[in-house]
Amino acid sequence: VCSTWGNFHFKTFDGDIFYFPGVCNYIFASNCKSSYEDFNIQIRRAMVENATVITHVIMKLEGVVIELTPNSVLLDNKLVQMPYSHMGVLIERSNNYLKVSAKLGLTFLWNGQDALLVELDKKYANQTCGLCGDFNGIPVSNEFISGKTKLTPIQFGNMQKMDGPTEQCDDPIPPTSLMNCSREFASICETVLTSKAFTSCNMLVNVQDYIETCTQDLCHCDSSMADFCMCNTFAEYSRQCAHAGGQPLNWRTSDLC
Repeated sequence: VCSTWGNFHFKTFDGDIFYFPGVCNYIFASNCKSSYEDFNIQIRRAMVENATVITHVIMKLEGVVIELTPNSVLLDNKLVQMPYSHMGVLIERSNNYLKVSAKLGLTFLWNGQDALLVELDKKYANQTCGLCGDFNGIPVSNEFISGKTKLTPIQFGNMQKMDGPTEQCDDPIPPTSLMNCSREFASICETVLTSKAFTSCNMLVNVQDYIETCTQDLCHCDSSMADFCMCNTFAEYSRQCAHAGGQPLNWRTSDLC
């Protein structure tokens, strides 16, 4: 499973979590190592009212082009109503998600806002490119190490950029070192992520990764965005838990998120 959420966070098929604040058009995942490209998923993010949202997704699947925005679904430039099925591709709304399933072995989920998840059949191991990495089962290898060169997440992310024919989109500026980062932030994150709501999750999904991500959120995000950033990381942990077979309880309260 590869996912992206909240304040520019990404998790590769191999489990690396990294921060890449790019607002251009990027290849999220593609089947790049075979003569015929079964799928290619591209995403674009923007800052909207102090929040980062995914504004546009283009999927090339089974020879058709699906274009998704928060308000519309186009298939080969024609507006479609859901549920919609065509040549082994099913597009539907499921709970609060837009879901695209392809018989070739791909499931795509998007909440229409900040969070998106792609699950691939194991037959695509070692066959993928993009922000989701190469799906070779080894974290860090090949994504952040190219030959003998170590890549930063920003360098790795910029390599996945796909400008439109008439655009020149600027690469993101590397984040400055975090001044206002305190231990207090880590303890806020840990308290929520190890609370009773997530008991079944802590055994299934490594909680430390998400405590670190949540701490980064509170460090990177200014106070007006702190809730947005932190809450989206809690929501992602809950999704990953449910996906792994756990049963997260309702973690939102009147004071939190």
